[in-house]
Amino acid sequence: MDTALYVGLGHKAALKRRMDVVAHNIANMSTTAFNKERVVFRTLLVDAPGAPAAKGGKIAFVQDHGVLRNLESGTMIPSGNNLDVFIKGRGYLSVQGTDGQTLYTRNGRMMIDNDNNLALLSGEKVLDDTGSPVEFEEDDVSIHIAEDGTISTSGGERGRLGIAQFTNEQDMKRRGSSLYETSQTPKPSENVTDITIKQKAYESSNVNAIESMVEMIDVMRAYEDAAKSDAGYEKMRKDGLSRLARVR
Repeated sequence: MDTALYVGLGHKAALKRRMDVVAHNIANMSTTAFNKERVVFRTLLVDAPGAPAAKGGKIAFVQDHGVLRNLESGTMIPSGNNLDVFIKGRGYLSVQGTDGQTLYTRNGRMMIDNDNNLALLSGEKVLDDTGSPVEFEEDDVSIHIAEDGTISTSGGERGRLGIAQFTNEQDMKRRGSSLYETSQTPKPSENVTDITIKQKAYESSNVNAIESMVEMIDVMRAYEDAAKSDAGYEKMRKDGLSRLARVR
């Protein structure tokens, strides 16, 4: 396979990768606190075959460099549920994964599980600011969550939500649709700033349906153009070889 076909193949592979990410965004338009993503590409320069290195002959390929999350908060959706919270500011709830690992999320849709622990709807236990599960008594009623995350009931305070902030949110790795894991150490609680908890609401996905559909159409058209270009080049190449074969 010659250079032009390699370049075309790289272009189509990049477009397929971009389409996968756009489709994933669209599939999660209704996922609580989902952050849309975009692929970041970079140009990879390699020496052109047969070109003298001294003359600087180069070929540019497209290389998948990684995925960036859009960190804008989604819309605050009122729910009327005393256990739902919206995190205003760049903070994350600390939760305990099914494997015991501490994970982080902006998904504030919660419930009280069968063990009387505060938990996400997906089952992960919500942790307080000491790293322990938030526990309720059987007869607790009138649950109130203050703006600083303090949880109180008719029976007294039950702890304070463990809100974590990180220096580099892009370094957090997605686990599932709205959970994240990271090797970073959260900022000390006294350095967590500009966070306000709003009770009876949760965060929507920040995916814009119209923008994502337009982007998907653009990628499809670009892929079709790339495929036509490759087909045209292949036809020209075959025609050239056929004419050379007839030369006596």
